[in-house]
Amino acid sequence: MIVIDNTVSIQETIDNCSEKEIEIYLKKGIYNEKLYINKANVKLYGEDKEEVIIQWDDASDTVKRDGSDGTYGTTGSATVTISSEATGFKAKNITFKNSFDYDNSLFKNKQAVALKCDADKSQFENCNFIGRQDTLYANKGRQYYLNCYIEGHIDFIFGGAQAYFEKCIIFSKDKKDDKVNGYVTASSTKEDRELGYIIDNCSFQSDTKENTVYLGRPWHPGKKPGHNPSVVIMNSYLGKHINNEGWTVMSGFSPDDARFYEYNNFGEGAQSSLKRRVLSEEEVKKYSRDNLFKDWKI
Repeated sequence: MIVIDNTVSIQETIDNCSEKEIEIYLKKGIYNEKLYINKANVKLYGEDKEEVIIQWDDASDTVKRDGSDGTYGTTGSATVTISSEATGFKAKNITFKNSFDYDNSLFKNKQAVALKCDADKSQFENCNFIGRQDTLYANKGRQYYLNCYIEGHIDFIFGGAQAYFEKCIIFSKDKKDDKVNGYVTASSTKEDRELGYIIDNCSFQSDTKENTVYLGRPWHPGKKPGHNPSVVIMNSYLGKHINNEGWTVMSGFSPDDARFYEYNNFGEGAQSSLKRRVLSEEEVKKYSRDNLFKDWKI
């Protein structure tokens, strides 16, 4: 295992390694860098998740820093990108942060991703994901999040991955809006995937007004066909900030046509209605970690 502190570049450390499995231990500190990881079996371990912070401050409308034309867009804003080549990535005890100053920016497009993951068999344990709009881009492959803290307000868990969130705190930041303070998820699951996001035994918390945050909305990138968003929230605490209707529209696509379900939730925000479909004991059986991950054993 390689041990580094914040005087050493994480990116250069990874790039300079030729081993088939790369393990790096990060000492306490703020690592101000933007990472692009495209090697398989990279493992990053932090000394303390509150004091090992990887951060950068690009947003969608940030002009590219390398002098090339245009802005970064949502995808390019990510502080950390785990590419599809980086199968078997693992992170533990680390904060991933996009430090873009959302509140004071005059940008029109303020999406600012903390981490984008396209890698199959990715694991995140005891990690923080900090941002505002579009914090965690769980985009492709099978991904597992255990005991993590995820913070934001607009679509702050989004993408088309098959991801299992277990024992996580999902915190909706106050957007200072009297009616709508955000949307937790914006899934874009491919229609040929049986399962998308499964959120199990988690806690939905907030510092915003009651009844102003939706559990999610269906994202159809570019309004192109081929997507049927899937989110199941089960066995979880839902705070009073969750809107009574639960789910809402996105770009003209109705949540009624998506695969949005709940099961055995509790708390002030756990209400059932025609718009909030509740699975039966028999139906919920297929929404298991083993069924989502298939041959991948955690």
